[in-house]
Parts: sequence; structure tokens; C-alpha cells
Amino acid sequence: MTATVRRTAYALAAAVSALLALIVVTSTQADAAGPSSTVKSKYFTSGEAKITCPSGWKATGGGVGADLNSMRVIITEPLQTSAHTPIGWKANVRTSSGGAGSGTIYVICAR
Repeated sequence: MTATVRRTAYALAAAVSALLALIVVTSTQADAAGPSSTVKSKYFTSGEAKITCPSGWKATGGGVGADLNSMRVIITEPLQTSAHTPIGWKANVRTSSGGAGSGTIYVICAR
């Protein structure tokens, strides 16, 4: 397994672990309207990426996995409204020469 695949797999495993912990905590509070948590992800090649939760949901965690060992994660943090409510995740990945990197961004959302 290459380091790139391994890093992306680790990032996905961390997101899934956090989601499972969230499901255990919220499973007794779930309503009949549907699930109380979800994980979203998307692949990007532009160096910067943002991913948002569905309307009315809040981000409870997230992350990013870079594609290559030579790439660096510059930013991985919550995307917030002007009122500081976490509504998604943002990331910035760069190559060793400073160019745009690529990878996968994840966000864990809860109602």
C-alpha cells in the first residue's frame, strides 16, 4: 500500500470512527425524521477545498488526506458562519514546490 493511499485510508478511518462514536452517543436521541449524523467527502485537485453540511446541520469534525508524500496539509479546520457556527470543513494542500495539491476532504455533520 502506498503512503498516499495509506494516508487517505487513515483520514477516512478517523472520520468513520468519529461518526460511529457520534452515532452511539446520539442513537438514543434519534427521531423518526431520519438519521441524526452523516459523513460527506469529496476529492479535489485545486489545492483548496470546502465541503458543507446539509442546511440546518452542524459540523462536528472533519479532515483531509493528501494524495502524495511530497504534499503538505497547510490548513484543515472547520468552516464557520459569521456567528462562528461550524457548518463544514475547509482544507489547503500544497506540493513541495508550493503548487496546488490534491486529496480528499471529509466532514462529519449532526443535527
